[in-house]
Amino acid sequence: MIAWAVVDPSTSNVEHEHGDVVVPAASTIKLFIYSAFHRSTLARDETVPSPKTGGSGVGEYLKTPLALADHAFLMLAVSDNASTNVLLDRLGFDAVAEEIARLGLRDTRVRRKMMAAGPENETTAVDLATGLARLLDEPFAEDMLEALRVAADAESFLPHRLPDASIAAKSGELDSVRHEVAHIAQGGRQLVTAVCSMPPETPDVLARVAAERFVAARP
Repeated sequence: MIAWAVVDPSTSNVEHEHGDVVVPAASTIKLFIYSAFHRSTLARDETVPSPKTGGSGVGEYLKTPLALADHAFLMLAVSDNASTNVLLDRLGFDAVAEEIARLGLRDTRVRRKMMAAGPENETTAVDLATGLARLLDEPFAEDMLEALRVAADAESFLPHRLPDASIAAKSGELDSVRHEVAHIAQGGRQLVTAVCSMPPETPDVLARVAAERFVAARP
């Protein structure tokens, strides 16, 4: 199954196909941990060492404890699992759940830390696209997009599909799924796309679907 959703941030109009199917969220859940952190009262310059976690990321290999703001950047830019768990420990699951509810996401849940046993974190293509579109209005939006542009340059096929567009994207994958949610801006227009696949499709397939939806949405 490939599910997709697109949201026009200027109108909040949503289009989708299978976009309400609930899937394991993988690392796309990190978007909402990031927003919960930036809306919290935690000190951005508080330093916390990265625990040994495994999976994606670089923080656990650094000898110097990082500021929470740096953990947040690494969480999006390189999908750092250790930094994600640092933020989850400091925020608590309830704070992330409250942020998800504030954004009006009906089928997104954070239920475990990265690389931990337990029930899967969950989401839908509609929730991912809607959530990222709504975060564009937050004061921290440009910092978020900067980190997501780094992630897109490293992992996304969308810059190859849409070479003249600015791409900010967050991917996520498990053995069972692969997803990508992206902000695409080109020539004064913007769109948020989310493509979810279960079983996992390759990144180029996700990018092709998102690029097709972006082109189809042109006025």
